[in-house]
Amino acid sequence: MNDRILIVRACAVGDFVLNLPALRAIALRHPGARFTLVGYPQTLALAKPFIDIEAIHSIESPPWSQLFIGPLANLNFISAWVWMKDPTLANHLRQSGIGAVYHAEPFSERMHAADHLLSTTGLPAPELPDLWLPGFERVIIQPGSGSPDKCWPWFEALSDRIPDVTMLIGPCEEGFQSRYPRLEGLTLSDVAEEIRRCRAFIGNDSGITHLAAYWGCPTIALFGPTDPRLWGPVGRRVKVLRKSRLREISVDDIIDIL
Repeated sequence: MNDRILIVRACAVGDFVLNLPALRAIALRHPGARFTLVGYPQTLALAKPFIDIEAIHSIESPPWSQLFIGPLANLNFISAWVWMKDPTLANHLRQSGIGAVYHAEPFSERMHAADHLLSTTGLPAPELPDLWLPGFERVIIQPGSGSPDKCWPWFEALSDRIPDVTMLIGPCEEGFQSRYPRLEGLTLSDVAEEIRRCRAFIGNDSGITHLAAYWGCPTIALFGPTDPRLWGPVGRRVKVLRKSRLREISVDDIIDIL
């Protein structure tokens, strides 16, 4: 019977993408293992191209939500990995009878987040993935982010300089006005599929920018207040533009490296 491994990671999209190298390293260490993921299901589904997933569960629904209170019965896993600041849930997994439970802090202020998460496994880094399908001409732009301070203000002017632009519109961009075509109402998995089929992706410091970069799409990431040395996207074809005042990044700065 294949080994069964439990992963508990409840986080935003960008944080989970930065966790994927660690998950892939664990999968490479345990060939044939099947993974159960507990967290936010739509985000966790992004791991499907990389590891063998047996099940995905919400951490907000029983029985998994009960782990915040106490142990669960009949958990049949060879190991569990929990990236949470609070050790309570990991301790309850140990009390549930899982022999090897690994708990680690999800963040570090001393190294890049992806490097930190990988270092908690003690395993070597897997090769960067390449899911990009070149040959398509569309450039996808995502004008929003989870924080207004991370939003570059000149995307419409940039779009005027690029042929075949499409705006990616999610919950953070619902009020964004543009005369260019829009992609909206998509699941995260749908977004990933659209991005891997575009010529390039341009976005702010956001979870979707992390997704585009890690999937291997040529990605231009625009950073202002956040330090990309700690939080920058990881991927084969990613370029980061950063100025302390985000609005000082010019349209020409982006055109020059597109």
